[in-house]
Amino acid sequence: MHPSGFKLSTDPQYQKETCATCIWGHIRGPGTKKLRCVGTNFSRVSPDDKACQHWTSKNLDCLDCGACCGPAFDVVEVSRQDPVRRKQPGWITKRDGRYQMKRRPNNTCSALEQDMKCTIYTDRPQCCRDFERGGANCWFARRRIGLM
Repeated sequence: MHPSGFKLSTDPQYQKETCATCIWGHIRGPGTKKLRCVGTNFSRVSPDDKACQHWTSKNLDCLDCGACCGPAFDVVEVSRQDPVRRKQPGWITKRDGRYQMKRRPNNTCSALEQDMKCTIYTDRPQCCRDFERGGANCWFARRRIGLM
């Protein structure tokens, strides 16, 4: 069993990986700063601990995931001033007086293609521009769809 409480990874590809190479491992407090697993409510781990079943590379590739554009979130709000409303009006809908990106029946953004690329990437809404790969919202989205 891993110190985080999860099972150790049984995937041969990850047998050499450790908490130090996992995106979920961060130096945090309280008190003395130690390596903690953000994905498990900040349990203390050692940099040398073997990878658990949720080990994830620090080199996230958005094209392998799509959680942020998919079912992890139910709506992508678009402000009245967001240029996407003017540049890509066909992708925007107004619901209850608020602007948002259109969604598909499977609850993915309508601009997300099957290859996980955004059809309107250069004109995407500001909230999408602000979404940081590997950031807290990324972790939340990945966890929400079962990638963590």
